[in-house]
Amino acid sequence: MVKEYETKWLKELARDFLALGSIPFFILVLVRIWILKQPVYFSQFIFAGIIFFLLMIFLKSNLYSGLGLVMLIFTSLHYADIKFTILAILVYIGLLVSLIYLGKDKKEIIKGILFGIVSVVISYYVVGNFLGI
Repeated sequence: MVKEYETKWLKELARDFLALGSIPFFILVLVRIWILKQPVYFSQFIFAGIIFFLLMIFLKSNLYSGLGLVMLIFTSLHYADIKFTILAILVYIGLLVSLIYLGKDKKEIIKGILFGIVSVVISYYVVGNFLGI
């Protein structure tokens, strides 16, 4: 009975971590950024999201590992606070551990991470150059 409860609790916790790399959470973060009225930051997020979704759809990768990384990097750059960045990194590691715990394809997880990095780099430089920052 205790073992069954532990397994159920761990699976629910893992799914909670995955929610932090989900589309609804991404939209929530986008709305928060929109409220800040910082067009460069908002544009970088939107552009990175679009690039990531296109890569994910056409080249099949894990949504959560990539989208979570996009949010981790841009929010950490925006807040520029080491305590926040450390917490965000720990949460992202929890997300990755959860993906593995739930049996998701490791190759797709890695591709999601790589596509997230590619999306952030392209978005950061293209939006920065286009908007003159």
